[in-house]
Amino acid sequence: MVNIINIGIDIGGRHIGMALIDEKGKVHNKVIVDYPNDKSAKYILSQINDYVKKYEDRAKAIGIGVPGIIKNNKIAYTCNLSIEDPYFVKKIHTNLPVYLANDALCAMLAEYKVIDDCKYENYALVTIGTGIGAGFIFNGKIYEGRNGYSGEVGHMVIKKDGIQCNCGRKGCFEKYASVSRLLEISKSKSLGEFFGKVEKDASLAKVFDSYLDDLADGIANVIMINDFDMLVIGGSLAWFGKNFYYVLRAKIASRLFNRNEKDVRIKFAKLGNDAGLIGAGLIADC
Repeated sequence: MVNIINIGIDIGGRHIGMALIDEKGKVHNKVIVDYPNDKSAKYILSQINDYVKKYEDRAKAIGIGVPGIIKNNKIAYTCNLSIEDPYFVKKIHTNLPVYLANDALCAMLAEYKVIDDCKYENYALVTIGTGIGAGFIFNGKIYEGRNGYSGEVGHMVIKKDGIQCNCGRKGCFEKYASVSRLLEISKSKSLGEFFGKVEKDASLAKVFDSYLDDLADGIANVIMINDFDMLVIGGSLAWFGKNFYYVLRAKIASRLFNRNEKDVRIKFAKLGNDAGLIGAGLIADC
């Protein structure tokens, strides 16, 4: 029998993912719920409670990844979902312990433990999806910062007085380099559609090259600040990384001091959309 340890829940910008996660990071009984037109805390909690009621007898804890800032196991702030609620955890109907964490941190933890076997002392994962976030390992330990702000790289300004962001600032990294932005400027409905036509369309290729410049600006900034042993690029964009890895690496290298492409330690995540789920399941044991 599989030894299930935790329930992992990933509250995303487009859907909620829920699953049982075993000690090896394997996913079981996964359920994905797309938002209808309701992204309220009430709706999200109703879906979580339905899943927990069905599977809590097989788990010892619940971990939840949230796209926002977590402090003292409470949702302090979310930019793209209106679920700030200091009593969010208490509204989950269970006797199991419930742990909240930033969603990008959860994805990072999954890649760090399951794929890279904790072999790096200083490690980062930057998620490129609906928005942009990051999770960090410093000296072998998760780093969240004093107020839980660590990893909010999507709100690092890369263009002064640029596009207005939901956070209140202008010119944020995620307003230029998120998947949402790429789909908007390319007039594509999905990444699959975009990558299916970009190689055949010269004007679209120019749009993508400009997008990669913005992406490289942000990632280079993160590397320059922290100089990680390894930086992983996750989120839905990672699925298509083989199409632009060397171009992106060259652009990042050109923005660093030594400009040596081979010294740019980046790679694409391997766990795909399950990374957040897996990491949420593992976070309760950290």
